[in-house]
Amino acid sequence: MCGILGYSHVAKCLPAGVLTSALEALVHRGPDHQGSFCSEQISMGATRLRILDLEGGDQPLFSPDRDVVIVFNGEIFNYHELRVQLEAEGLSFETRCDTEVVLNAFLRWGSSCFSRLRGMFAIAIWVQSESRLILARDRMGIKPLYYCLRDGEICFGSELKCIFLHPAVRRNICLSGLNCFLSLNYVPGPLTLVEGITKLMPGHLLEWRSGRCRVRSYVPAPAAAKAPRSINAACDELDRLLTQSLKEQLVSDVPVGIWLSGGLDSSAILHYATNVNQRQLQTYSITFRGRSFDESRYIKEVSSQFGTQHSEFDLSASADLVDAIERIAYYSDEPGADAGALPLWFLAQMTSRDVTVVLTGEGADELFGGYLTYKADRYCAMARKIPAQLRKTALAFAMHLPVSDEKISFEYKVKRFLQGSLLSPELAHVFWNGTFSEAEKPTAILVRRFRPTSRSARWNGQWLRSTALPGIRSALLLARRHPLQGGSHQHGSFAGGPASLPRSANRRLRRQLAGALQAAGI
Repeated sequence: MCGILGYSHVAKCLPAGVLTSALEALVHRGPDHQGSFCSEQISMGATRLRILDLEGGDQPLFSPDRDVVIVFNGEIFNYHELRVQLEAEGLSFETRCDTEVVLNAFLRWGSSCFSRLRGMFAIAIWVQSESRLILARDRMGIKPLYYCLRDGEICFGSELKCIFLHPAVRRNICLSGLNCFLSLNYVPGPLTLVEGITKLMPGHLLEWRSGRCRVRSYVPAPAAAKAPRSINAACDELDRLLTQSLKEQLVSDVPVGIWLSGGLDSSAILHYATNVNQRQLQTYSITFRGRSFDESRYIKEVSSQFGTQHSEFDLSASADLVDAIERIAYYSDEPGADAGALPLWFLAQMTSRDVTVVLTGEGADELFGGYLTYKADRYCAMARKIPAQLRKTALAFAMHLPVSDEKISFEYKVKRFLQGSLLSPELAHVFWNGTFSEAEKPTAILVRRFRPTSRSARWNGQWLRSTALPGIRSALLLARRHPLQGGSHQHGSFAGGPASLPRSANRRLRRQLAGALQAAGI
């Protein structure tokens, strides 16, 4: 992964040392090169992890007349076909990197170029002659991009750290963001936990000029897609998409590995990667030997089947867990209550010794309804036919069940299911995915002025109702729009820490499968 940042200083000068300190704060995202650009109105910087064109492509990059400058974090998977198009239209290239493709695409097509990009990205472009700043984020929100508007100025960055370094930015907690965090275990965009700092939403661009800001979607309205005629046709289409996606994402000038859990998702990625790659692949896993949720048997089976060069790390009490938790907190910026963060940290540390890029199966549960909560939604529709008083009595008895430390234990499922059955279907779905119910939140945060009846407290339930989609379809749409961009990308931000390991995770597949599911009426 790379990092980008910037500060306007139209009315007030940027304090000395802020840009340098910000670059240092993001060096873990881009240890290979750090560069900056300063003009009378704006200062921008980039930290780079080299993946394509190792000798060229350091940032910032400039247009031939130096009127347009870009800093870029991400990967454009269709950069080669875009480059061919642009060369046919008369534009020239000095590097092989995808950053220059994005720059030339903007020079040729303007802000409409972002809808042509297939990949994961956070982009900042400054047009000197127009005193105009453009920020853009990929459609699924894989790459993070924060911004803050204050006193007619704007500052932005891949992480909150670089925004905090500006002395004018205040650090006041956002109660709406906190409220959503207590429901979901992460803070969904455009909120953050800091008042006045906003996430640029997926598929959106921001245009800023002389203190005026406009945010809009760059994604064109989807054309009506024809659903597959049969399950076999849908399987064939999925097979084609996976094959094409892996071909694109294995293009790299540095070593690529795969995180293997032994489950369906990562095993499928390995299967397709093996089909399109002639070299022996490297796989990496975390094991929990002696625990009921250890999957080392399946990992070994899959690794042997595909003949990978396999490495694994057994996570036990002997690992330095305290140090890992403290470092995760630093690199995450915003809190996330995902227990998977800890094993991912150790997995990334091990992986980064050998490879620079990894593919994972993350995101498939959101696309294909793989979580237990979808079963709970279905079962609860039947459970609600039982009188509420009987369910309350059953819950009172269940609360006396001995607490287990096993992953998603029986007693945990019984308690959560019965608690959720007493909520509306929309809030129950959110509750099963998160931690606290609306009634529990004031006690959880000990803030008297925090009111669970406020508009923000009901945000998630209202969103589910507002989709006007029946049953599971609204929940799947919520999962695609929010956890993928609000929670999952955080793993990529902290996973490598100082090792700066990016996680491609078959990102194009997410977009394509989302469209395929919509076309299939799912």
